[in-house]
Amino acid sequence: MKKFYTLAIGVCSLAFANAQVSDLGSYVQVSDVSNTGVAVGNVDGSTFFMWSEETGGIVIGEAGANGVSGNCNITADGSIISMALPNPANQDKEEAVLYKVANQSLNFLGYLGVSSGSDTSSAWGMSSDGKNIVGFAWNTSSKGEGVYWKEGAAIVGLGSTVATRSSRADAVSADGSVIVGWQDASNGIRQGAMWKNGVQQLLKDNDGNILGAASAVSADGKTVVGIKNTTGEGYIWNETEGTIFLSSDNPDFVTSMSVISDDGSVALGLSFDPTTSILLGEGFIWTKTGGKVNLNDYVTSLGYDDLNIVFAVPTGISPDGKYLGGIGANFIEGDARGFLIKLPGAALASNEVSVSNKLSVYPNPVKDITTIRSSDKILGAEVYSTTGQLVYSSRTVVDNKINLSTLTKGLYILKVKTNKEVQTVKLIKD
Repeated sequence: MKKFYTLAIGVCSLAFANAQVSDLGSYVQVSDVSNTGVAVGNVDGSTFFMWSEETGGIVIGEAGANGVSGNCNITADGSIISMALPNPANQDKEEAVLYKVANQSLNFLGYLGVSSGSDTSSAWGMSSDGKNIVGFAWNTSSKGEGVYWKEGAAIVGLGSTVATRSSRADAVSADGSVIVGWQDASNGIRQGAMWKNGVQQLLKDNDGNILGAASAVSADGKTVVGIKNTTGEGYIWNETEGTIFLSSDNPDFVTSMSVISDDGSVALGLSFDPTTSILLGEGFIWTKTGGKVNLNDYVTSLGYDDLNIVFAVPTGISPDGKYLGGIGANFIEGDARGFLIKLPGAALASNEVSVSNKLSVYPNPVKDITTIRSSDKILGAEVYSTTGQLVYSSRTVVDNKINLSTLTKGLYILKVKTNKEVQTVKLIKD
């Protein structure tokens, strides 16, 4: 298996080196990116890798029999990677570890003395300098808690405020004083949690409602992103500015935030139908002044070739916000593809997004009828295949709905003419 994955990543890295969008290969999941453009993550849930334009894809570790545990993160300078690997000194049980890129050395971080099957501890988040690592460790064979490793110090358990339930730490601020993740409620629902100097508090919105699991935190510890349990909205929580929520125009989709830049100005998230594959959803980028924009639309607005990848699941961002990564879908090839997007330096400095947000369609993917939402009057609609063939055309759109039942499954381009402009959007026929 290792040989296959190395080949899959390596071929793509050669084919698309120096591109603004890079295809990293089949079933490659990018989970983090350095400020130098080095991407890390896993392949098909079983192998950890690192990728750069200079070296291509390199396998840096094989997960145990149960597959990947935790998350894979990299420092801003690309020198240290955190993950979980089998520890040969402990019967090959999975344990959080730091991998130093320069000499390929491993430093296992320890656990709480308890294992659950072949797992002991796992790393989930790391500060950009690599000096603070957080994650999860088992404290009984069926329950665990969030943990914290400080450079040079032993593992510290963060505990659980519900005795019969688990907690987990997913991200940490630059100085290690703020840790975020989740705390299981007594009914098992994951609540957003923050540990300030080791003391847990639950995250709440402007009305005092408890938020869902937190996935990332800014370097100063003041901005947190995650998902709201009750409504399926993504949230951006700030300790002084309050909480804002992000959702999809598609009523069947839930929305979740995944990562945020160190300065808190750029975040990534995804919207998807929880009853189908997550790859049938849509990823988005959020900026403080530009708001929420579909990630494919954003990339197109920069003049980049998207390589026929729908950026459905963006899960990695560099600390400076200039590199974005994740896993998407190439519906032409019928494959899941890892991707890395290199943004121009000025694109996020001004937080300006040139894509129009007036047009949206739902449901998308569509089985038969889809509805076009636009603030302008719709004069007509055309649908093109990815090869440029016109497959549907209508000069009148009644009630903003079009019937696409005759189309075969696949990816299409919907072109909508309004009284002000012509806009396009990618459409998936289910």
